[in-house]
Amino acid sequence: MSKAYDPSARIDTMQVKYKVNTTGDRWFIPYNDNGTTAAQVAQCKKQVGNTADGTDAGAEQ
Repeated sequence: MSKAYDPSARIDTMQVKYKVNTTGDRWFIPYNDNGTTAAQVAQCKKQVGNTADGTDAGAEQ
């Protein structure tokens, strides 16, 4: 059975870059908007997922 969305099944060369105002800011407003900034960034990374070799598929720019 195929998956509609699998953030861990991306090719290794794929990376999405997000613009942020300040280094360490969240990339988008996650559901956990009452959490610390670090927790929000971790949630953003989890949502974006990793490439097949385990590196982050998303990064701040």
